Amino acid sequence: MLKTFIALSLLVPTVVWAQCQTYVVPGTQGGFTQRSFTDFSSGTPSQNALEFLDAHGFYSSAYPVDATPIPREFTQDNVNFGTGALNLKVNAYSGSGPVIGAEIGTLEQFLYGSVRTVQRSSSVPGVVEGNFFYKSNTQEIDFEILTSTIFASTQACVPPGIWASNQPSTRATIPFPFDPRTAFHEYRIDWFPGVTIFYLDGTQVARFTTDVPDVSGPWLWNVWSSGDICWSAGPPAADSITQIRSIDIYRGYTPTVSGTVCQI
Repeated sequence: MLKTFIALSLLVPTVVWAQCQTYVVPGTQGGFTQRSFTDFSSGTPSQNALEFLDAHGFYSSAYPVDATPIPREFTQDNVNFGTGALNLKVNAYSGSGPVIGAEIGTLEQFLYGSVRTVQRSSSVPGVVEGNFFYKSNTQEIDFEILTSTIFASTQACVPPGIWASNQPSTRATIPFPFDPRTAFHEYRIDWFPGVTIFYLDGTQVARFTTDVPDVSGPWLWNVWSSGDICWSAGPPAADSITQIRSIDIYRGYTPTVSGTVCQI
């Protein structure tokens, strides 16, 4: 389905998108006035990923997290280009010190949007792959993949599938209709006043109307592990690579649709 979606999008000339004044999602109220599409597919290992990210409105994190049972840390060294994708790395755990992971985020903070990430998951167990809006523990929207529980539960406390949630207490676990480790797939979250809608390869899989954030903040993508048997599992015994091929963001919410309207 993703290949079909991408093929159809390529049929829309750039000039047409440039003429759009309001982007609308069918069946929702209002629309968005801004679009930013970041394509990592032309990246090469020799390219400076941090400079590329900064030029396209993103930053890379560097800070420790006091997690249990193992602390963790984000470093800019673990954000690099592979061939045709941005790589986010979690280091194989050495047995001491923090687990070293990676995180990127948007420089701009926004209220409401549609964020569409084309990603391939790591095949290494013991890693959390997050794609989420975060302002606080009660103003958060998540799509999270746990590489140890893609198709099977661990310790009977983490069911298989991908996690969709509005924090602090609205969540669902959705069984995967595909193997996220073998190919790139689109993970999409639409965030409107009073509702969040989650999609896998363009198919709606969850819709929440409780705990919906109502403040502006950044969007984040990260990979990490803390060794928690009832969440991340792990830590990873081998280097883990999560690949992002593109990020498409619609923002600038307006309740009034006007001008040239494009459905997205």
